[in-house]
Amino acid sequence: MIHHRAGSATLIAIILLAGVVFAVANVAVMLMAVHDTHALPSFAEFYSFCPSCTLYFVAAPLIVSMLVALMVSQRPTARPPAPPEAVEAPPEAAPAAPPVAAPAAPAPPTGALRLLALLQHEGRFLDFVLEDIDAYSDGQVGAAVRSIHAGCRKALHDGVELERILTAEEGTEVVVEAGFDPSSVRVTGNVAGEPPFRGILQHGGWRATKITLPPAPGGADPSVVAPAEVEIS
Repeated sequence: MIHHRAGSATLIAIILLAGVVFAVANVAVMLMAVHDTHALPSFAEFYSFCPSCTLYFVAAPLIVSMLVALMVSQRPTARPPAPPEAVEAPPEAAPAAPPVAAPAAPAPPTGALRLLALLQHEGRFLDFVLEDIDAYSDGQVGAAVRSIHAGCRKALHDGVELERILTAEEGTEVVVEAGFDPSSVRVTGNVAGEPPFRGILQHGGWRATKITLPPAPGGADPSVVAPAEVEIS
């Protein structure tokens, strides 16, 4: 049971981190696509070219990863089968064993909540994703995205070590050998026959090699992602 809870928390943390990483990667890929070169232009150039594209490619992966993490966190944990009904023993039989205690309620996914708390603290991540931005102009949203990106990037660098799954340059030809891990390499397009496959690398992928989230303050409620703030005059 303990290993199951720890695994779920780690999975949720990786899902949320993947959403942040894919949001940054989406913008990088679109930047290169606009200039049709591997030299990365500035964020301001791309935003001026297509503000709505910027918002879509930043917000969409973040929202999807949060929804997936929420579904994973609410999965019911498997309970052991109930013991069969006891048959009344004759007077000379030994006393029945005491009833089995019900399993404890699953612990909250503290790792995922801690990561959300860090993203909120450094980059106001939740405030941005949960706010209705339709009433704001593109210029206002663009200015907000820059500061959110910087804060979330810092939280990610402080808490997670990442490495590329495929280190070749994107846009170049690579070979996917037989026995590859489908969870690490996704093959798309005209896939036929058996590996090895030759194709163009669209994205190098990311793998978390180390997660070092700082602990929450002692005695704090792990479900509180961001405390309410009240200023006393």
